This record gives sequence, C-alpha cells and structure tokens, in this order.
Amino acid sequence: MDEHRPTLNLEESLAALAHGLELIATRRLGSSEDGRDAAQETLVRVLERARAATAAGAGGRARPFADQDELARVAYGILRHVIADMHRMRAREVSALDDLQAGGPCPLERLVTDDERTAVHSALARLPDGDRALLERCYVHGERLVSIAEALGEPPSRIRKRKSRALERLATLLPSSHRPRTMGTRPASANVA
Repeated sequence: MDEHRPTLNLEESLAALAHGLELIATRRLGSSEDGRDAAQETLVRVLERARAATAAGAGGRARPFADQDELARVAYGILRHVIADMHRMRAREVSALDDLQAGGPCPLERLVTDDERTAVHSALARLPDGDRALLERCYVHGERLVSIAEALGEPPSRIRKRKSRALERLATLLPSSHRPRTMGTRPASANVA
C-alpha cells in the first residue's frame, strides 16, 4: 500500500518546515534568538525520531513518516514541547536568580551603615541633654512634633525650631565625611548679592 506514495525526502521537507517553526517559536517565546534555538532543537528531535524509527523498522515500513502532512504534525507537536521546556527553564532561571539575591544589605553597605551609626551615636552623646531628648522623641520613638509640643505645653512652631537647631548642632558634631550635603553649604546664587 505504501508503494504508490512518493518517497518523502526528509531533509528537504524539514528545510521547508524550518522557517514556519521558527516564526511560531519566536512569537511564543518573544525573542528571535530563542525562536531560532527552539526551531533548531525541534529539527534535531525530529531527525532523532526519524533515525530511531528507521532503525526499529517503523512497524514494517521503511520510512519514518508516511507523508509531508504527518511530518508537519509531528514537527509542530515537538515544537510545542520544546517551547514548553524553554518556558520552564526560564522560570527555573528566574527562581535561581531570586534565590541568589541576598535579603539584606551587602557587606559594604553594612560596613558603611555601621560606620555611620557609630558616628551618629558619638555625636548624639555630645549634644546637650535637651537636644538629644528632643531628637530621640522624634526619631527613635517616632513622636510627632504636635504631640511633643502638647506634652511640653509649648507651641508646635517653637518645638519645630528647637528640632531644627538640634539637627544643625548634631550636623556640626558629625565628622565631615558623615555630614549631610545640605548642611553648611550655601548655593552659589546666595554668594552673589
């Protein structure tokens, strides 16, 4: 029964399918490079299947694929699996990268943070008690200026000014490498009068 069908030239048939496989893979994977890789992997798997079928006798027939239509169905089926494999591989790569990223600061950031913390603690210790207490209430305990003003029986504007002056004194006590850049510097336009 197969004797009347023309012999399928596997290499020519695969060459004719290659462009279509690549287009579909590129569309599904979003990258022409990945699409090309998927199409090539599909062609390799189809050839391996054809060789295995030929070696096993393919159920009594000498050809692995009956015709061009069967070859196309098999090739597109394999392409779907290759694309799925590539999507799974991408998901594993992203997951592996997420696992490699540290949850906390890197050693350099930790060193800088520790150095800054030491400098601020030292400067705070040298502040007058009233300034230190006000800054601790604001920044350590998170109290709002309005509630501090109410507790002290003073207007909020006065507490705001005391806080501003305390921060200025703190900045002058910090080593120059740890001073905020805005403290103690005047814009160039302020020098022109």
